[in-house]
Formats: sequence, C-alpha cells, structure tokens
Amino acid sequence: MSGPMSLLGRLGGGGAGEAGALPELPRPRRVPSWAVGDPVTELAERLSAACSAAVHPDEIAAVLESEGLTDEQITGRYGHPDLFSLARELFETVPRRFPEPEPGADPWQVDVWRCVLRGLTFTLPGVAYVLGGRWAGDDDGPFGVSRAVAAWGAAALCGWGWNQALAHRAHLYLMTGRPRAAARCAVIGAAAGATLATLAAAAVAGPGRLPALAFAAGQSVYVAAATVLLVLGRERSLLYVLTPPAVAVPCGASGLPSAAVAAVLIATAAGAAAAALGTALRTALTGRAPQPATGPRVPLRARLRARAAGGKAAPGSGAGAGPAFPWRQLPQAARHLWRADDGETEAKPLSPYLSLPHGVAGLAGGTLVVTAALTGEFVAALTVSMGVAEWLLFRFRSRCLAALRATTVHQRLLAKSWRVLAGCLALYVVALVALAAAEAAAVPGGAAWNPARLSVLLALGGTLWLSLLLQSCGREWTGSYVLAGAALTALVLLAARAAGSGAVLGLVCAGAAAVLLAVAVTMTGRVTTHR
Repeated sequence: MSGPMSLLGRLGGGGAGEAGALPELPRPRRVPSWAVGDPVTELAERLSAACSAAVHPDEIAAVLESEGLTDEQITGRYGHPDLFSLARELFETVPRRFPEPEPGADPWQVDVWRCVLRGLTFTLPGVAYVLGGRWAGDDDGPFGVSRAVAAWGAAALCGWGWNQALAHRAHLYLMTGRPRAAARCAVIGAAAGATLATLAAAAVAGPGRLPALAFAAGQSVYVAAATVLLVLGRERSLLYVLTPPAVAVPCGASGLPSAAVAAVLIATAAGAAAAALGTALRTALTGRAPQPATGPRVPLRARLRARAAGGKAAPGSGAGAGPAFPWRQLPQAARHLWRADDGETEAKPLSPYLSLPHGVAGLAGGTLVVTAALTGEFVAALTVSMGVAEWLLFRFRSRCLAALRATTVHQRLLAKSWRVLAGCLALYVVALVALAAAEAAAVPGGAAWNPARLSVLLALGGTLWLSLLLQSCGREWTGSYVLAGAALTALVLLAARAAGSGAVLGLVCAGAAAVLLAVAVTMTGRVTTHR
C-alpha cells in the first residue's frame, strides 16, 4: 500500500536530517476560488524540491502517486491524460537543482609540528659524524676520501635504498589493515638491511679498520631502527634517543677520550634498537595500527590542560608515548610478532615489486646527497628542510583536492594546480635559502653562502621534492628513473674528479628538476590524480 510521504516524519519514518529519510513534502494550502491560478504551476511550486532533484520523470510520477492523485484529478484539474504525462511536464518545467554532497574528509591534512619533528630526526644523526670523525683516517681511498669515510658512505647508501623500500612495504601492510604484519615486516627487514649495510661497509673499508667498521655497523643499526620507529609513528621516541649525542657535541664531547665517545654512540644505537623492538612488540600485542601522521590538529594548550587534569590525550594529538609495556605479556607479544598466522588476512599477497621504485629512488637520492657532501655543498640545510618538504607535499595535495572539489572544468583545475605547485616550490626555495644561511653562520669552515652554492642546493632540493611529489601521485618509476640517471651522472663525474664537481652536480640536478617539473605539471593537472 502507498500513502503520502509527508506522513513518514510523523509516523516514525525519520526526520529530514537522518540518512536515507525521504523528503517531507508541504501540504496543499487552501486559497480562495478567485485566487486560483494555473493548477500545474501551483503543483510545480508545491513540489519544487522533489521535482528539482529528480533525474527522471518517473521519480516525479512516484511522488505524485504517493500524494494520492487520482485519474479524475489528473484529467479534470490538471488537463493531462495520465500520471506520466503530468510528471513529464513537471520535469520539463522545473529546472534541475541537485543538492550538493557533503564535503568529504581531507586525507592530506597534517600537523605542521609533526613534520618539524620528523625534520629534526632526519638531521640530528649528523652529530654522530662530528663525534666519530676521529676514526675517519687519512689514507687515500675512492672518490678522494679515506676508506673509512667511503665505507660509511657505502653503508649509508645501502641503508637509504633498502629502508625506503622497507618503509613503503610496511605502510602497505598498514593500509590493508595488517598492523602485526607491518611490525613483523619492519623488524625483519630492518635487521636484514642493517646486516647488508654493514657488509657493504666491510667490503669497502678492507681489513685493519675495526673502529671505522664498528662505527658503520652502529650507523646501520641506528638507520634501521629509525625506519621502524618512523613507520610505526614514534618520532618522539627517536628524538629522545638522539638527545645524548645532540647535547654532547655542543658541550665539547669531541675532546673526550675515544672510549667515552664510543660509549655515547653505542648507547644511542642500542637505545634506538630497543625502542624500535619495543614499539614493534607493542603493535603486535595490541593488534592496532599506530596513530597516523594525518588528522585534525589538537592545540598544545588543550593537550596540556588534558594532561594536567589527568585525562587521556585527545585523538590526533600525538601526546605521550602510551602506557608502559606489559612485560608479563612479552612472550605473547613475541609470538604475535613472529607468527605468520596471526588472524590478519589479505585478499592478495603484496608483491615486492610495488616497493622496488621507492628503493631505487632512495638509493639514487642518497647518492646525490652524498655527492653533495663530498663536494662541500650545503647538506645540513638540505637534511633539515626535509621536514618542511614533507609538510609542503601534504599541503600541495590538500590544496589540489580542494580545487578539484571547487571546480568541474579540467582547464580550471589545471590552472589552479599550477598556481599551487608554484606556491609550494617558492615556499620550499625560501626555506632552503634561510636554512643555508643558518648553516653558513653556525658551522665553522662549512660551505660559503654564495650564489654558486645556493644554486646547487636549490637544484638538488627541488629534484628531491619533485620526485617525492611524483611518488605521491602514483608515478614512482618516473621519479626513480630521473633520479637514477642524475645519480649515475654525478658518480661518473665525481669518480673522474672533474674540475668544478659542485657546479657539474648543480647542472645535473637542474636538468633532472626540469624534467620532473614538466611531468609534475602534467600529472597534477589531471582529475584522476587527486581522486
């Protein structure tokens, strides 16, 4: 049976604000006989909301039928032979006014302070080289540096390439709802990566350089542990681990005995490894994914008030390191971490090929950074800027998503994406220039703050940021190919010890940045990129 839809709200059918509720139609008003106009026009005005949202005349016919119109009323009052004829006239008379959908959540919102924190975690490990410089040696090795420094560079490159692919694979497990598999992948992959990087350092260093090899091993362990902590969302734990060496360098630790310096470095690497293993065990025990980096930002004042009142931190605040680890459940956590059959299922196995372009990009980008360090360019400023680069990447994707929702014309989206891309690149250039000025003032004997050095820094920074942008847009292999070509060119020129290696590196990176920029402009102007 059918009845007027206007009765649904009064009979418990749901209000207008509830999902799935039918629209409540206005009841006809009594008017004097002398004021009666065209009946069809009055009906169109009374049912304008339902008629304007209809996509077919049959929808209006259903509304008319629910209002109880009889055949006699349709033929006598409205002058139409049947219900469908009246519905077609209403459909043609009333213009379409479809209701706008509710704006969806923006997945690219990120807390700027968390990106700053991650930038610090990328930079502070550099103080370890200040402490370990006493074991660098002065022999003649490859690329114009000692064998110990070459071994440290080889370990760093292996670690960067391996851990970039490892982080991407662990994030894939998190995206498919398998946090325990992500923790297992991160721990096992980190151990394998640290071993591979140490073996690469041993092959380059050669025999008789045990202190340099030990430093490379500690470096590899730290980089692997830092990858686990960053993937599982524990940047703050990593910052706590880096505090001792960061404080020791300004206090004159470089003048301490080698045994004391070695103790500080060993404690740092061991602390990072312990924090990474504890975080993985906690994830395996709870079976819950770590707190994502994106989400609504909770003000610091609100977090402090909640903590002073003894309450829990608000979601998205990132406050606190969580409750203490339940040591009595350590065997259970270990079983969940190492056992493959843990109740988490996936529809399709994850192919290692998916993470391969990220590993290639990490290796190539690391090669460019190491080459810049060997030629005396601004490296500390570039490392600090990675936090700013990450925030600008999220901001670019968020602004482009907002532009996509605001327009339906391809040309307008392309014009807006160009402006957003130019604005983000300009902000990154300003950040690089400011950080280079700070590095030149704070680091004695460092790179000079002049146009030549700045051009190399801007070209290298732009290349790395644009490659990350293409990765976020689904063009991983494009950025990997361009970075690999630039890295191979830079290595050949550095191995040949060509004159003006810094300027050549700048030209190579400028060419790579131009190619990546052209691809980025084309990709970000497509509607499908931001869906």
